[in-house]
Amino acid sequence: MIQENSLIKKYLPVDYKDCFIETMVDKPYMSVKDLFNSIFHQYPQWILWLLKLRDLMVKPFGLKTNKSFENIIVEENDNEIIIGTKDKHLTFLVSLFCSDFSDKKQIISISTFVKYENILGRIYFAVIWLFHRIIIAYQFKRAIRKWSEQL
Repeated sequence: MIQENSLIKKYLPVDYKDCFIETMVDKPYMSVKDLFNSIFHQYPQWILWLLKLRDLMVKPFGLKTNKSFENIIVEENDNEIIIGTKDKHLTFLVSLFCSDFSDKKQIISISTFVKYENILGRIYFAVIWLFHRIIIAYQFKRAIRKWSEQL
């Protein structure tokens, strides 16, 4: 879901996009930095293992690996953080969004955007797509659940 004033709009169009969204009702306010920290700083062991495996597999192809997500923040404001990187095969961007409170509700989302730079980017993303969806969905739901338990 792309918000009206989203920072990500200037990076469109792309070849692939997905979005996970949650409306929190009567929960503590979550800032976009809280969401970023919950998703990108607290990995279960199985995700760390998959990321290391991916890094080993793509290193011979010259893809960038093993980056800290803080190092790839492209831009941010009070409601959104854009992270991303471009290599010779593909450009990926992630938008983390946390709305302001409105009627005791807050909209939280994570969206991924991918632009293929060549056929190898398309092949690479086809191989990792399912893992991407599983990991992002899991981490997003986990972040929301842990945040909601703070009541």
